[in-house]
Amino acid sequence: MGPGDGAQGGEAAADPSSARLRGVRLQRADGRHGSAARAGSGGRGGVVKGLLKAIVVLAAVGAVGAVLWRLFARRRELESGDAPAAEFEFDGEIDGETRLRTAASYLDEGNVYFNVGQYALAIERYTRALGETPGLPSALYNRGTAHTHLGEYDEALADYDATIEQTPGDIDALNNRGLLRLYRSEPREALADFERALELSPEDATVIVNRGVAQLETTAHKAALDSFVKATRLAPEDASAHYGAAQAAAGLGKRKAALRHLHDALELQPALAQEAAGDAKLASLDGDEEFMKLLRQTGEE
Repeated sequence: MGPGDGAQGGEAAADPSSARLRGVRLQRADGRHGSAARAGSGGRGGVVKGLLKAIVVLAAVGAVGAVLWRLFARRRELESGDAPAAEFEFDGEIDGETRLRTAASYLDEGNVYFNVGQYALAIERYTRALGETPGLPSALYNRGTAHTHLGEYDEALADYDATIEQTPGDIDALNNRGLLRLYRSEPREALADFERALELSPEDATVIVNRGVAQLETTAHKAALDSFVKATRLAPEDASAHYGAAQAAAGLGKRKAALRHLHDALELQPALAQEAAGDAKLASLDGDEEFMKLLRQTGEE
């Protein structure tokens, strides 16, 4: 994901090709939350979404039933003469509608808008969710992610800060705040967030890749290479981990290792060849026969 231009709060760095922003998430029935982008969470997220829809439907049925019961009771009062005719009118109560418009329903709507790229509408829904339940971590996190996609970095940082203040062990929020700091050209602050997240989840390949990107930005090429290589072992199909390893190896002058990792990255994601051709972090390979051969073969496939 690369947020658009017009960043606030400082000059934006070039979009780190290997870094990844975690997606939005649903509030779970037990009050916790799970990332939609975390491996293995898709099934659980679907169950939670189904539960939310079921709750909304049940609330709607209950609301309609309550209205009908009130109307029936009023009619009986009229028929028995216990109530004056002037009192029998539908008073416009919106108890049922109010019950339907919960923080969870706004959160779900926000996620729908987010997933189709309507980030401004998503932000509006997440804000409404926070109006219903102030400080709701999932709404703060999701709104921060939407702000990041719009390049509204100051607003995004405020939401991630608030999320982490309420849930200090939130790995997704730490990851995304770290990535946001990369976009704001703050690699050392980003690295601190990634390290903190990895203290909580040492085998998280996404965060390890992002840590490697931050290490590259601070020219810590050896540490970056170690991070990317570890990520390739944890997630062999992750093209960004292999590509990052190629960048780090090239920075260390390790030609063979750089070419090997680049080969693996292009095998997994051929579109990276276009980026590799003009990547300053691969400058040590410029004019290299094997490097040109890799690019040529990928372009012909």
